[in-house]
Amino acid sequence: MALSEDSRSLLQLLLARGKSYADIADLLGVRESDVRRRAHAALAEIGGSDPDRDVELTDYLLGQADPISRAETAKALKGNPEARETAADLVAQLRLLVPGADLPKLDATAGSLGAGRARSGGASSRRRKESGRDRERSGSFLSNLTMPQRRLLAILVLAAVLIAVVIAVVLLTGSGGDDESNAGEPAPTTAVLRPTEGEEGRGVVQFGFSGTDFAADLQFNGLEPSADGQSYTVWLFGSGGAFPINQARVNNSGAITGQVVINQAILCLIAGDFFTEMRLSRVDNAEMRRSINQAVQTDGQANPDSLPEFVGENVLDGPISMPQEAKDEILRICNG
Repeated sequence: MALSEDSRSLLQLLLARGKSYADIADLLGVRESDVRRRAHAALAEIGGSDPDRDVELTDYLLGQADPISRAETAKALKGNPEARETAADLVAQLRLLVPGADLPKLDATAGSLGAGRARSGGASSRRRKESGRDRERSGSFLSNLTMPQRRLLAILVLAAVLIAVVIAVVLLTGSGGDDESNAGEPAPTTAVLRPTEGEEGRGVVQFGFSGTDFAADLQFNGLEPSADGQSYTVWLFGSGGAFPINQARVNNSGAITGQVVINQAILCLIAGDFFTEMRLSRVDNAEMRRSINQAVQTDGQANPDSLPEFVGENVLDGPISMPQEAKDEILRICNG
């Protein structure tokens, strides 16, 4: 979901930095209840409905529940399939927002769940088997990668922020050379998406830096509103695999707009032509959730052997355009 800046920052403080409501309240000079209210609103913004409608999910999903409350929520979810599916959808989307977050382990269909990171067991074993079958069907793309491409993929899954800081200078100043004539505003890295056969709409995705964050600015219009249980996913796509950067429901406006912060090291993979195009697919939420879960190890970290499988109906697609001189300089830094 394309979140507001305040909601995104709050969720990252809670999930990536391990802050409590009280910590953030002290930092902002507000009441703890105000922070919780904002966190609740952020989850409602992601899911499109009240996360606490049937079961108290806000504190549970954001790691703010005490052990007794956590156990009560887990018990309530086991007996409420609809609330369990809502929780699983939120967990899947929070993983896109904060890939390393310590989130409850949920299975919307089987009802297995646990607070925090999973250790081991039948569910994870089944997921590894299913993931193996998926990779067998599509071919293990890692076996076809060169060593530089493997290094680029490792940069993505390990979040090499320090490299991206140098890349930010390259993108903002030009080629990075000593010739002042090369300085100035470079052409942006952009993807223009057009409808596939039988579909409607159009979209533009522009990559750049928002402060210190690497972000994708999304502008999609003319889309068919989402049906129940469906949404749209924005993908980076290439011969080696697919990587989702945003999932959102579309209302009667037919639009997806906003700025999505993504892993800065994706620049390396775009520059190396690992990801060459963008796609927008109309997905079944449960199928999308399975795709994400199969690409995550049992400790909640990204699995370098398995990018999420591209799922859904391809609605829009288009090539990613990055200036060649920016590609050359970024690859020099990444491969260095």
